[in-house]
Amino acid sequence: MKQRFQLSKIATALAVVGGVSFFGSSAMAATSTPLAGQNISNVATATYTDNTNTERVVTSNVVKTLVAQVGSFTLVQSNERQTAANSSVSFPHILTNTGNGTDSFTLNITNDAGTFDWASYNVYIDRNQDGIADDGAAALTSTTAIELAAGESIGLVVVAKTPLAATAGQNDSLILTATAKTTALYDAGKNTASNTDKATIITGAVIEIKKEASVSTIGANGYITYTLTFQNKGTAAATSDVIIYDVLPSNVTFDTSTVPDAKLVAYYNGSSTALNPGNADADGFYFKTRSDAKEAFTFNAGKLAAGSTGKLSFTVKVKNAAANGEKITNTAYADTDGFTPGTNTPLTPDNVPSVPPVTTDTTLVPSNPNNVTVVGTTAHSINDDASVSWTDNNVPAGSAAGIDDQVHAAAAQGQAIVFGNNATGGDVIYVHNSGTTADSYNLSVAAAAGSSLPAGSIIEILKADGKTPVTDNNTGPIEAGGSLKFVVRVTLPTSGTVVPGTKLIMTSASVSNGSNKDTISLVVDSFTKSAVDLVHNKGTAALPDYVGDGQNSSTGVPDTALVPGTSKPLDVTIKNTGGTPDNYNIAVEGVPTGWTAELFGKDASGNCTNTKVTNSGTIANGGTGSYCLVVTAPNGTPATNIPETITVKISSPSTGSNDSIGFKLTIAEQRAISFTPDRQGQLAPGGSIIYSHTLSNIGNVAEAAGGKTLNFALPTPAAGETVTVYVDADGDGVLDAEELVSTATGHSLNEILQNAKFDKNGLAGLQQGESVTVYVKVEAAATATAGQSYTSTVQIQPEAGAVLGSNSILSITDRTVINLGSVRLEKFQFAADCTAVPADADYTINLQNAKPGQCVFYKVTATNQGNAGATAVVINDAVPAYTTYKTGSIARDPVTQGTAPTEAGGNVNYNVGTLTPGASATLKFAVTVDKATTP
Repeated sequence: MKQRFQLSKIATALAVVGGVSFFGSSAMAATSTPLAGQNISNVATATYTDNTNTERVVTSNVVKTLVAQVGSFTLVQSNERQTAANSSVSFPHILTNTGNGTDSFTLNITNDAGTFDWASYNVYIDRNQDGIADDGAAALTSTTAIELAAGESIGLVVVAKTPLAATAGQNDSLILTATAKTTALYDAGKNTASNTDKATIITGAVIEIKKEASVSTIGANGYITYTLTFQNKGTAAATSDVIIYDVLPSNVTFDTSTVPDAKLVAYYNGSSTALNPGNADADGFYFKTRSDAKEAFTFNAGKLAAGSTGKLSFTVKVKNAAANGEKITNTAYADTDGFTPGTNTPLTPDNVPSVPPVTTDTTLVPSNPNNVTVVGTTAHSINDDASVSWTDNNVPAGSAAGIDDQVHAAAAQGQAIVFGNNATGGDVIYVHNSGTTADSYNLSVAAAAGSSLPAGSIIEILKADGKTPVTDNNTGPIEAGGSLKFVVRVTLPTSGTVVPGTKLIMTSASVSNGSNKDTISLVVDSFTKSAVDLVHNKGTAALPDYVGDGQNSSTGVPDTALVPGTSKPLDVTIKNTGGTPDNYNIAVEGVPTGWTAELFGKDASGNCTNTKVTNSGTIANGGTGSYCLVVTAPNGTPATNIPETITVKISSPSTGSNDSIGFKLTIAEQRAISFTPDRQGQLAPGGSIIYSHTLSNIGNVAEAAGGKTLNFALPTPAAGETVTVYVDADGDGVLDAEELVSTATGHSLNEILQNAKFDKNGLAGLQQGESVTVYVKVEAAATATAGQSYTSTVQIQPEAGAVLGSNSILSITDRTVINLGSVRLEKFQFAADCTAVPADADYTINLQNAKPGQCVFYKVTATNQGNAGATAVVINDAVPAYTTYKTGSIARDPVTQGTAPTEAGGNVNYNVGTLTPGASATLKFAVTVDKATTP
């Protein structure tokens, strides 16, 4: 009677026992299909020159795309066996999930047409893939299913029994079909796969061979011991010598002729005496590396008696070039007549057919195929050598001058400190993957012991172009043997300074192996402070006589007697004694009630003008600016010899350099949180900007749950700006009112993270590995002046007494500079098939999902929101990890704006030129989500 049954769920515990193999435990290679749920983040930058002739850098919002799941699997292989009546026969198979996410599979066995009916048949788990049902394993039933993670494979074996009444020449077949349960993940017709197992009844000798490996996973240069078990299950001895042979896979070796290795030996039936691989002996074992470079051996097992069993074991070494995730697949054969098919030529290593042989020779019996998965090793370094990988301070002898595991930079106040933005070794930063598998690395920068940066400093890690920030401070995947260049930019707060010799430590840590870390030192060799001296010229423009030299000094400034109702001009001169051009806001304080004291400009002859001044404008280093302080005491002011002191104060909005001078006047927190990155941007007076940040739980416990709280210490505006903070609980990229952080009930960070909008999976709080986007909105005062800056710091605070891990990043700092030519950069995306032609309305800032092989279309728009022109505008972007640039997709709008954008080596560049107030320019390009080629 023909029978049919289905298998269902196999316990997920299979994932942790031997025989369940994976493509690899570390990051998949850059050209592989990324795993479902992989985050593809991207951010653009733009540089431009504002109306004060200062170069500015602005970053866009981050857009995120999640890799969607696609289904793919294999079931191998079909089998043909010879067997006797009333005998069991085994058919091995391997089921592998080659998709990019977890799926479950059902199995179905159909008894196909034949000349006898099977007495019974069942399917079993074969964890070590030796073609034998595992000891004590129960037959899979119709209530079980097989769940496999991406890249996971499991061995199966169909064990069938022939009926007693079967006669020689009869045959029957079984069809094993695997069906994926999540049909929507597969192309039409691709959610099933079948193998056919056929057995033919013979009399006399029936030879069966099985192959077992000592391990299921192995690293490069590791050793695998294979055991071949062969048996005569028939009723009579073999009439000819049975030849066992194997052609080894190309990623292992048994050859010791070049490099001796005592471990590469073979033994028979448990003997402690190794077999001789040469042909001139009587042990029957003959190994040879053939002229086609393939390694093969034969073993003469003799005329096996009925019921007899033999075991041949041999050890091979995995070659150094074996890559992570690579499969070592091998099948051995028993030839029952000892000749090549259709001839009388004895089998030797030189003439055994390649695996698998293409033949209908019924005397040839294959073993089960055996898979061992190569697991890569992790090793890397970060150093200042563009070509050679070496770790902390182990500088190779003979290295070029300047290569010392330190990157040096000179700094000046008011300018960013940039490390590694050089073309050659010595002062470059490279991360090298010296392991055997693709890996990615988390990067961090912190002050070394004994060094510090001023509060509010912004540290940015940039890609090789020195402009585009990395996302989530991660390198993205680097293939084995590869390297990537990075640049570090440190922006100090307005008044910030550092001492020469200040050292920062940049650390790279393997994502696959957190203990694999390396560091490089970033050293500030020199620092030129900004300096200014506010003085009074008591002489003339032609013959100046300056007094009041020194910080906040009024020494030598004479008292001045005012005539009530009569204005008195007093000279005020600003000397820029620093090393860089600067500008200064000017304020007058201490003016008595009813008096007036105003500052005016001077003409070329030194005469006071009618132009009021509140900012000096740019003064070159070493240069001066001269102004008139016009003071008037009202009519009726009583005469007094007790002076009133009016103070003029100046302060640079760019560097914080300041000075003052007085005029005396008489009358006749393993919890770990990552909150990144710091941002900076520009605004016109009265404008607004939104900065996006990512708050991630990088520890191993849930935050904002189970008594663990996270809340914000919000910034206190200090210069008339308005700062608001939102937590994007629903992930839609929209600043909703209920997501505003405030003191109102339900609006603290902790409460928002426990809100049902964020709690999508029934797990309150910020779970391990979970992230949420935090938006900081900065609105400038309408009275803000060019060069003024706002520093907005948002800090994470856990509950009282709690300590978060040392790897936590608990605050972000956003620096906003006011200028009249202010460029805003916005980034949008659209995920679709690569044949799509997106309309402008299709683009969004919201999260997208894309399948491997689909495209993500990007649109980056730069808009001048100020009231002065922005020149030398350049938009920079980069192709994100796990994607490839779509050739020919780059475009600009308007097509006449600037020069045509280009893509080279993953860097996208658009030289926009000048943007007038209110004008915009748009860069468009597309990337393809990586998809591995199906063999």
